[in-house]
Amino acid sequence: MIEFLSNSDWINSQINFLTLLQTIRTEHFEYLNNLFLSITILGELWLPIMICSIIYWCIDTKSGIYLCSLFGLQLILSQFLKMLACVYRPWVLCDKIHPVELAINAAKGYSFPSGHSSTACSVLGGLAFLYRKNKLACFLLILTVLCVGFSRMWLGVHTPQDVAAGLTLGLILVFLMNSLINWADKKKNRYLYLLLFFNIFAISALTYICYFNNYPLDYVNGTLLVNPKNSIYSAVICHGLSIGFINGAFLCRRFIPFDAKQGSLTSKIKRGVIGAVCIFILLKYILGYIYSNMADFKLALLISICIGLFITLIYPWIMIKYKNKN
Repeated sequence: MIEFLSNSDWINSQINFLTLLQTIRTEHFEYLNNLFLSITILGELWLPIMICSIIYWCIDTKSGIYLCSLFGLQLILSQFLKMLACVYRPWVLCDKIHPVELAINAAKGYSFPSGHSSTACSVLGGLAFLYRKNKLACFLLILTVLCVGFSRMWLGVHTPQDVAAGLTLGLILVFLMNSLINWADKKKNRYLYLLLFFNIFAISALTYICYFNNYPLDYVNGTLLVNPKNSIYSAVICHGLSIGFINGAFLCRRFIPFDAKQGSLTSKIKRGVIGAVCIFILLKYILGYIYSNMADFKLALLISICIGLFITLIYPWIMIKYKNKN
C-alpha cells in the first residue's frame, strides 16, 4: 500500500469526515439514500458504455471516438492505480463506518481511486467539454459529476481522497484525450501510432498487476479482508473492455467509412435501440455470467476484448453493410 495513502493521521481525518457524514445521513437524511444510490449508477460500467456508444453510433463519430477512448483509458488507469495502491475500503479501515448496504455490491475490491468518480468525470466531463458552448448543459453535467463523487462518500464506500483522485484523473484525461484525438484526426495513420502506444501500455499494466505486483494479505479472525484474486479478475475484465473499445474505435476511424450523422432520424433511432439491446445482452448475460462464475482469466480477457470490439468496430461495420444492401 502506498505509504502516504495509508498514513494513520491522514486516514483518520478521512474517517472522521465519513463518520460525520454518516451521522448526518442516519440521523437526519436517511431518505436521501435512494437518491444517491440512483446518482451513483452514473459511474457504473453499463451506463457510461451506453452513453459513449449511442453518441458514437447515432450522433457524431469523432465525438464518440473521443468519449470511447477517454472512457477506455480512464478505466485502465483507475484499475491500475487501484491495484498499485491497494487501499482498503472505509469500513475495512474502521469498523465505525457502516456503508449503505445496497451500495456494497458495486464497491468490492480496493478503494483508491474511486472508479465511479473517474468514470463519471471522464464520460460526463467529456460531454461537458464537447458541449461547453451550451452553458446550461455544461453546468448540469459538471454538477452531476460532482454529485456522483459526493454520492460515493454519502453511501460510505469511498473516502474523500478516493473521490478527489478519481475526479482528478478523469479531468486530466478529458483534456489530454481531446489533444490526442485532434492530433490523430489530422492524419488517419496517427490513430495507428496511438493504438500501438496504448496497447503496449495496456498489456504492460495488465501483466504487472497479474504477475508482478505484491498484494496485502491481511486476515481478521481467519478471514481475508480483500482477496486480490477477485480484484485482479475485475481488472482483467476492465482492461479487456478498454482494449476492445479503443482498438475498435481507432481501427474503425482509420479503415471503415462509418459516419454517425448519415441516415434519417428514424434509422438513427433504430440503430441506437438495436445496439443498446445488444450491449445489454452482452454485459448482463455474457459478461455477467463470466464474472459471477470466475471463468479462466484468459477467457475473461478474450471475451471482454470481443465485447469492446463489437461495440466500436463490428456493429458499425454491420450497419454499413446493411445500408449498402438497402
